[in-house]
Amino acid sequence: MFRGDAMRIILCDDDEQILDQLQKYLREYHESAHLAKPEYAVYSNGDALLAPESRASALRADIAFLDVEMPGRNGINIGALLREKNPKIKIFIVTSYLDYLDDAMKFHVFRYLSKPIDKARLFRNFKEALYQISMEAEKMSIETKEETIICSSDEIVMIEKEDRRVIVHTLSRSLESVENAKYWDRLLKYRSFNRPHRSYIINLKYPPVLYP
Repeated sequence: MFRGDAMRIILCDDDEQILDQLQKYLREYHESAHLAKPEYAVYSNGDALLAPESRASALRADIAFLDVEMPGRNGINIGALLREKNPKIKIFIVTSYLDYLDDAMKFHVFRYLSKPIDKARLFRNFKEALYQISMEAEKMSIETKEETIICSSDEIVMIEKEDRRVIVHTLSRSLESVENAKYWDRLLKYRSFNRPHRSYIINLKYPPVLYP
């Protein structure tokens, strides 16, 4: 279980060799990048991860590496639950079975890693996960004609272009930005946002029901 304020990483797989390999590679990455050591919570199956004594701690994780096929609840089920309770979590699906790719994409899995683990690919994708986490924690300003609001990108649900107006919809209210849509597109490009239409930039962390 997690105790401190360090980065929290979940590893869940019924293959002990994969668990050992992931921990070895992740420790090597942190040492090579001169990063603080994270806290690990290691489970051999999904039921253990969601047990009463570990569930609350698991829901606070920053990153999760989940096997798909294992005893009890599978990794797709676990990942969807973690994502629902903690939209900020970055989930890596680790498996030998590509048949689950579509299911994993439904809850915006961060990356899909094949077994055996390729260290170079793991390092590259883990670095991207850390970058996104750092970007999401960064504060940004929303400038209107009347005021300037400071918030994190996590608080922004959607950017909407309405004629000549640009509306920033946050979790608490909607604000008319003095900046144009191109500004917001550049600012949010490397975070968890997508531009499905020229008039919208949406935060993939939030379900469509939150969109105005």
